This record gives sequence, structure tokens and C-alpha cells, in this order.
Amino acid sequence: MKTPWLTRAASILIFATAVLSAACGGKSNLNLTPSGLPPVSQASRLNSYVGTQGTDPSTGDSGAVWQVTIDHTTNSFSASDYASQLVSANGLFAFDAGFLNFSQTNPSPAFQADGFTIEIPGRVAFFRPGFNSFNSTQGTVTTASSPVALVPGNCLSLFNVTFQFVTLPTSKWTASTDTAYGNVQVNNVQPTDSGNTWSFSNLNQFTLAKTQQSGGRSPNGICAQSAIGTVVSIPPSSTTGNTVTVAVGPSGFLIMNNGPNTSGAVGLIQPSSALNTTSILGANYLGFISEPAIPTPSSSVPTANQVAFFSCPSSPCPASSTSLLGGAFPNDDPTQPPSTNITINLGTQNATNNGLFDSATVTIPDPASACTAPGVPGTDSQGNPTCALPAAVVAGNPENKFAIFLIAQDVVNQSPMAIYLFQE
Repeated sequence: MKTPWLTRAASILIFATAVLSAACGGKSNLNLTPSGLPPVSQASRLNSYVGTQGTDPSTGDSGAVWQVTIDHTTNSFSASDYASQLVSANGLFAFDAGFLNFSQTNPSPAFQADGFTIEIPGRVAFFRPGFNSFNSTQGTVTTASSPVALVPGNCLSLFNVTFQFVTLPTSKWTASTDTAYGNVQVNNVQPTDSGNTWSFSNLNQFTLAKTQQSGGRSPNGICAQSAIGTVVSIPPSSTTGNTVTVAVGPSGFLIMNNGPNTSGAVGLIQPSSALNTTSILGANYLGFISEPAIPTPSSSVPTANQVAFFSCPSSPCPASSTSLLGGAFPNDDPTQPPSTNITINLGTQNATNNGLFDSATVTIPDPASACTAPGVPGTDSQGNPTCALPAAVVAGNPENKFAIFLIAQDVVNQSPMAIYLFQE
């Protein structure tokens, strides 16, 4: 199964982009605008985002479309999942070790935990709904959802801008045949129409094993205000409902929603030059680990859909370092010391695609020695069994802050694996 750029209604695409949290450490340099994007303005204290999600376990559906609003004046939020047709979650948030910790106030009793968000105000956000998110339609408590990638939609004027993306995997994503990562070029068809008509060309899609899939062009899209925010619809109208939705944030984060029961994607603008790998590995990162085929919470695999921290294995990070070490916070509590049982090795940066690390690996615990090909069995420094998994990573540094999006297939726990990280 290919990502539906090419398979639904003459190739329809939705990209959903994450917004890095101001609580994620310091202010971004707002003077650094990626090449091909218009100047970036100061974010406001009230920001609305449109998002997409790999899997929505409350319905068993995928391709969920979200609308999230975060207000830093009142420390309040609202979140709506249109795929599940849920009543909006409304509540308050607290700053929690670099995350926004959401609590719902509209159900009874109030102040139910509603998950964690990483936000860069007005740029990108990732929302991981909580283990106890209240479903007011079904009147039940649902399990934790995979993270939602969010960007503030804009009708930007884009000129020869290349975006790189990874798939937001559903539980049914198949590494051997489905799209894992790719890139696409975006242009405004008519520079005088204020960014309303977008063209998508030079689409390249690859499986995790680097097998190239069909590419080319998709139909033009129209950027306009919709019920979920300002998005690009491809095609602009459809009697079948097979419409791909794309949204791009002002600093270059991107999301795609390909519709129900299909994998979306999240990405960011391709760097204009090769990234400095030493600089990437020398930073600290907050983020999420998602394994959508594993029930959550899981006593046997506690990393499924949890908040996480990664950094260089030693401080200061030596120039010879090749990896990031980290893992999930225990009990979904970011104030506790994080696990250090997962290693991300970026490998070599692709020679022709800046910011793409298509020979990366992620090494995870394998207590039952279940590692099979394409994983590689090994041991950690204490002699415990591990499994090194092939992975693909796209990375960038909009406004001088690194973001890392990884996809792999966990052959130990039989689930797709995704890791989304943002520099503190």
C-alpha cells in the first residue's frame, strides 16, 4: 500500500506539522527564515492549529483530523477530534518539565488528565492525548492515542520549496510495502494570488528499505479557510470525499491528512545545506515515542505512546559521538529521570537530500531475544539483549532549533515505531 498521494483521487496528500513549545527551552531566533518561505512574524499568545494523527484508538479509525487551540494568556486549551466526532475537550494546562500538561475541565468530575503537548507557539505542536482522555460521545474512558502533529494553517507564498516527510504510521502500516518517507516540491501556481493556488511536483516516496515508489505530480490544491482551519485541499472539491488536506506552518513544518483509514505524514522544510551532525547530537530533545500497534498503557512495553527525552550519551558531547540515548519517562511523568534504553544512530546524511538520514538505526531492548530480520540482535553495556532496527529520519532546524522525525518497524514488539523529537 502506497501513501495515498498517488492512490486516492489522483494522489491526495495531507501533511500535519508539529509545533515546538516555548516551554521546550528558550526563544527561537525569529530572524532565521528558511529559504523559500516569507518572513516569519512573532507568534501571538493565542494560537490555533490543524492536525493529523496516525491512529485514533477510540474508534479504531486512522487519519483523524484535529483542531487544537492553545491560549497562553489564560493557560487554557481546546481540542477537537473530527474523525471521532467527539465533543471538544476544554481545559487548562500547566508547564511540566518542558511539556504542556493538559487537564480537561468540561467533563464531570473536572480536571481529568488529557495528555501532553510540545509547542513552539505559532509554529508547530505535537499533542499526545492522555491515557484517560474523556470520550463524551461514548461516555467511556479511552486509551492513549498516538501523537497528533499540528501546525497553524497559512496560505503562504511558496517558491520552489522542498519538504521532507515521514509517514505517521497506523497500526496496519507495513514496512516492506508502505511509504516510510519522501519529499515533494511546493510552488504557488500564480504568484499574484496570495498563495491560494498550490502545485505539488517532484514527489518521491520510499519504503523503509529505500525502495522508490511511484512519484510525480498531484493535482493543484486550493488554500482556503475551512471548518478545521486554513488548509490546502487536493483536489479543491470532491464529490467522493477523497480529499487530501495539507497545512504548512510559517517556519516550515508540514502535515498531510490523506483521509480515513490511511496514513498521513508530518515533515518540515528541507535544509538549504547539509546539517551538522555533531550539532544535532549535541542537543537535548523532548518528544514522544509511539508504537500504534501496542495497547496503551502496556505493562510489558511501557514505551508505547509515551513522553520521552533523548540526549548525547555523555556530557559534554564528544565530536566523535554518533548517537542519541534516551527513552520514555516512567509512568508518563516528565519530572522523573527518563529511561536510557533506546539508542538512535543517525548514520550518514543522504548525499543528495539535506536533512535525510535514510540509513539510521534505532536500538531497543529485546528481553525475550525475539529479534528477527531486518533487525540485528545485540547486547547493551550490561549484556542485556537488544535489537537494532533499520530506520529513516528527516531532520531540520527551522529558526535554529532542531527537529527529528523517525520511523522504523519494531520487530520485537510487532508494531510500527515512530519517534518525534524537538530540541529543548
